[in-house]
Amino acid sequence: MIKEKQRIVFGGLVGMSFLAILIYNFLTPLMSDDLLFDESLYQSIGDIFREEYHQYMTWNGRSVLQIILKIFSLLPKWVFNICNSLCFVYTCLLIYWNINGRKQYDCLLYILIQLCMWNFSVDFDQTVLWLGGACNYLWGIMIILSFITLYRHMLEKGKRQEKISPAMWVLLILLGFLAGWGNENTSGGAIFIVILFSLIYIAENKRVEKWMPAGLAAAVAGFLFLLLAPGNAVRGSIMKEGETYSGLSALISRGLKIFKAVDALLLMYMVVICILGVYFYYEKKRLKEFRNLAVFALASLATAAVLVFTPEPMARAYYGANIYMMIAALMMLWKLKETDKPWYVLKVGAILAGALAFLFIYIEEGANLARILREVRERENYIAEETKKGNRDLTLPMLRPAFKSPYSFMYDSDLSLDEEFWINKVFCIAYDLDSVTVLTRDDWDIYMGVEE
Repeated sequence: MIKEKQRIVFGGLVGMSFLAILIYNFLTPLMSDDLLFDESLYQSIGDIFREEYHQYMTWNGRSVLQIILKIFSLLPKWVFNICNSLCFVYTCLLIYWNINGRKQYDCLLYILIQLCMWNFSVDFDQTVLWLGGACNYLWGIMIILSFITLYRHMLEKGKRQEKISPAMWVLLILLGFLAGWGNENTSGGAIFIVILFSLIYIAENKRVEKWMPAGLAAAVAGFLFLLLAPGNAVRGSIMKEGETYSGLSALISRGLKIFKAVDALLLMYMVVICILGVYFYYEKKRLKEFRNLAVFALASLATAAVLVFTPEPMARAYYGANIYMMIAALMMLWKLKETDKPWYVLKVGAILAGALAFLFIYIEEGANLARILREVRERENYIAEETKKGNRDLTLPMLRPAFKSPYSFMYDSDLSLDEEFWINKVFCIAYDLDSVTVLTRDDWDIYMGVEE
């Protein structure tokens, strides 16, 4: 009876998390690169692969994720909103399933995962809500964690010497290939994780399961397709042109930037691991008990460090490293049991207080997203009305600064007073305009006669 109630509460939490992210997805308009998508290039399914081959040869090798992006770009936005919300919830469940020591239907853990994802994951507005970013990062980590989770599940079955079905073999190979052909540093981190878990399994059980090399080989094969794309060299050369340094100086400069990024994006989780690690050391915990979290922590640092070999990446390139370190920190936290007072009391209290605080944040920022969407729609309607009249040289307003939200990428991809800003040019292309003159919202109100 108690388990049934826990199952119902857990299911309710999953449903609430889906509804919460769904609302924010519907409040997020198309923006940035989304506006440049040219539907006229796609008359059949074959055109999707033709255009992706061109991008593979000229820009980057993330073909799996780019195909997902192209499919959603061809469909109504509401389809993406629903599918992206399902992807977010499923990703949270994948993180949940990778935490050792959890209880069945562990509601407290699921709440904490939600808080971490919404408040401490990298650039939530870009990696989860923005269509272009979500397809490259949220969907990428979903595929990668699916592979890791299945691989770990099969290792557990191997320990119990349970039979692995042919269907599971096929699914592992498929997921491994897709995960490898995902996102450069995060996919590499996944292969690193799988190798480490395999070595631990071999050391403990003195045998190699037949499916292990198959899953790893599939991931490596996909990874090679990703890395060997001719477009990577083209893109890399363009990005290197913007770097101040070259040679060893460039590596040192990149290393310092990675160090700062780790400080900003991973340090909180690392501090949790260190503090509780010291506590458990004095509680005489065996080192063996920390192997799983060490695998994810090492993979996180490696996923971040490998960016030293690329020109300066955006913060969202650390998305996978952040997720891996989050899993490691949650594993450490979930080693705290009710006997570990007052640590356990502090953990539970902090989670409940965080959930309460986030409720206020969610409502306030949701209102801001609704206001931003309203202004975006008003601007789009104005453009449509003016172009119908034949006007191709338009004066347009910027978004109102008071509505800026950490859950909206619109302010980083909005019109600018700088006439040469790339978004201004994007608007001209997307809406078939000859020129755009940009005004602040206050000046726009005067221009439209709203204020005297």
